[in-house]
Amino acid sequence: MKTTLTFYLILLSIQLSRASHLLGGYIQAKPAAGSALSQTITTVLYLDEIRGKPAADQAESIQICFGDGTTGIAYRQNRLYIADKSASISSYTIVHTYAGAGIFTLAVSLANRTIVKNSSNADQQLFSLETTISTTSPTVNQTPVPGFPSSGFHISSGKRTAILLTATDTDGDSLVYGLAKPLTNTRQDDCGYRPLIPYQFPNDLTQKGTFKINNRTGELVWDIPIELGYYSVAITISEYRTGLLLSQTIQEITLLVEDKPGTPDTIPPYEAAIEGAFTGLVTAIGEPVDANFQLITFPNPVDDRLQVVIQTSNPTLATVQLSDANGRKLHELTFNRLARQHEQVISLSSLAPGVYLIQAMVGERTLVRKVVKR
Repeated sequence: MKTTLTFYLILLSIQLSRASHLLGGYIQAKPAAGSALSQTITTVLYLDEIRGKPAADQAESIQICFGDGTTGIAYRQNRLYIADKSASISSYTIVHTYAGAGIFTLAVSLANRTIVKNSSNADQQLFSLETTISTTSPTVNQTPVPGFPSSGFHISSGKRTAILLTATDTDGDSLVYGLAKPLTNTRQDDCGYRPLIPYQFPNDLTQKGTFKINNRTGELVWDIPIELGYYSVAITISEYRTGLLLSQTIQEITLLVEDKPGTPDTIPPYEAAIEGAFTGLVTAIGEPVDANFQLITFPNPVDDRLQVVIQTSNPTLATVQLSDANGRKLHELTFNRLARQHEQVISLSSLAPGVYLIQAMVGERTLVRKVVKR
């Protein structure tokens, strides 16, 4: 009897250890003391205070990658309990000063992901967040603060669900929203990251209904949740000013589909969810663009050969760079001939799967695009 009891206690401890406290979050950056080179970086985590309370209690500090090859430890500054204390929002803040202007990807990787229905073995993979910032702008910039669902993480099966994730941007910049795949990493102390594999958008799991985001308002619509359980959801928030991309933030949330009283809604025809900012519920023009300077990359995601096109209204010289998530330059080419269009094919076959940055420079202007290597 004692042996049996011991066995069940061990089994219970294993199950509890796999119950992650991580429900989502994002990374936000703003200038410190008005300097673009000094950034106050805040990582916000949504924590499960029921299944993962012991881990949430212990999460007093996290490591953050600054994108310049260095890391730092950010300490918990605030812990706000929500939803009858079933969840909390914890903030971790640190100030970092860069040696010079550039494009930097802030990243955090934590153990481990919550068990979800739309990604098998998610609890065996790291939970990662990232935000890409630019300190090259003539004016300082604060990245947007993603919105938090007013209804929390609980939604009803059989009911059309609309979740408003509108971000706040104090600078009044244009924001564009898109569906994304959550991120993971191979090691917690590694500053690289890659899309979570395998992953399916929630409605693709059952191949019923639709799953879309309004690219201008950030309203996420799931029409209709069917199977009960936890689902991982990620979106991108791209920030533009006069057509130039200033930052891009990945926000992740975990939704819990529950059986609640009520008459089920009619399930609409199935439409596969589409990754990216210019799909789903488009209510206005898409990305603000600078007609005088455009950067085009395709295909994306890419397996090997990436086509890069730089277009300008007047003949110009241009430079294209490829870098990893840590800002390490992997490739650079300068076009020394004046032209309105410059093209190059870059082979990514030797690179590990993950997220990379393509940067085009014309004079003092810079455009950046993210590329996913499969």
